[in-house]
Amino acid sequence: MPAIEELSQLLRYSTKDLEKDFITLDKEVGYIDSLVALEKLRIKNPELLITEKEIEYPYLNISPMLLVPFVENAFKHGDFRNKGFEMKISDHNKILHFYLLNFKNEKIKDTVSGIGIENEKKRLEILYPDHYELNIKNTETEFVVDLKIDLRNE
Repeated sequence: MPAIEELSQLLRYSTKDLEKDFITLDKEVGYIDSLVALEKLRIKNPELLITEKEIEYPYLNISPMLLVPFVENAFKHGDFRNKGFEMKISDHNKILHFYLLNFKNEKIKDTVSGIGIENEKKRLEILYPDHYELNIKNTETEFVVDLKIDLRNE
């Protein structure tokens, strides 16, 4: 039954929270937790999904689904046979820091790649102009997202 619980969390989030301009950070992180929990049920080596969270300000406001596309991208393109991913989320001094490293599955080649990432860049520029820093490293074998957003004014 864990899968049903996680799925209900995801559905609740997508039906109630996506219509809002902002949600609390703990809801965004909770959605990511449910997504990772579901994926752990699916993959053979769930211990390869390493997540660390240090949330001091769970009620900071954030635009919904801002971090999720990066996580979904990792599961879509990731190699989970012998490698996994490492994700860290913290909000020290009300600066959100989201870091995600995943190893690419060499057998999966997306012919329309980069659209989701480009949309995320546009959203960040619209929602948090001059209040974010996004660094993406995209190599043959790994994809790294390092995002910082100043949430002190939200």
